[in-house]
Amino acid sequence: MRKIGISLLAAVLLLFAAACRKASSDDEAIRASILQHLRQAGNLNLDAMDTQFQQITVDGDHAQAQVLFRTKQEGATMQMTYALERRAGQWTVLNSRPVGGQHPPVDSSHGSGADANPPMPRFHVPADTAPKPAKPT
Repeated sequence: MRKIGISLLAAVLLLFAAACRKASSDDEAIRASILQHLRQAGNLNLDAMDTQFQQITVDGDHAQAQVLFRTKQEGATMQMTYALERRAGQWTVLNSRPVGGQHPPVDSSHGSGADANPPMPRFHVPADTAPKPAKPT
């Protein structure tokens, strides 16, 4: 009887360890997907800010992530909620929105505010910051 109990406990622990490993794997994949999404959008200078994933919730093939962005120099913050879906084994960002409606959308994929050109957070880097060549006269 004691051997059965030990075997059952070992099986439960193995299942628990496998579930934790999968959850950790999902969390890492979700973080990577959001960062890739932001890099592809190309309108945030991720090197100028700290990105903190505060909460990730997975429900089957759907997930939500709360992400806090804080500028390294000024300490300004912006918190976003990302909705994701697992497609063909990969997490894909569906949409995002500011938490509490206190921050403007960063781009068209970050919410659908009424203002088509909302003011950008101070850590936004304009896409056209490269110097323009001088025109010959």
